Amino acid sequence: MKDIQLNKSLGHLFHSINLNMRKRLEQDIKQFGFSSSHQFGVLLLLSKRSISQKEISEFTLADEPSTTRMLDRMIKKNIIAKERSQEDKRKQIVTITEQGQELLHKILPIVAEKNREIEELISDEELEQLYVILNKINQNLPDL
Repeated sequence: MKDIQLNKSLGHLFHSINLNMRKRLEQDIKQFGFSSSHQFGVLLLLSKRSISQKEISEFTLADEPSTTRMLDRMIKKNIIAKERSQEDKRKQIVTITEQGQELLHKILPIVAEKNREIEELISDEELEQLYVILNKINQNLPDL
């Protein structure tokens, strides 16, 4: 059996980087009432357009019951709202509230700073190469 080295395992490295980045971000956004960085991601997504609850599940790669629980917590904080779709009554359309927009504007500088700190670990050229490589993997992974 071939010896697997964790420092050369893409799955392990992606997982480790994701956990470390989420942990750092979640420490800083906890003060705003977020229990996870997924909530920030949903808020950012909704700042661009209103979407269905199912689309949020697909975006966050979370199962629908987990998404429902997360959205319910966000509704209680009055940062998002849900309403039935006019076109398809089975669909729940999720929108960001004015309070959610205000909260997002407070958090965006923190997220930008966290990203900048990480980007400074490598050169501009390496960063551009990394984006190309990661996007290539991300786009092609579902086809494997």
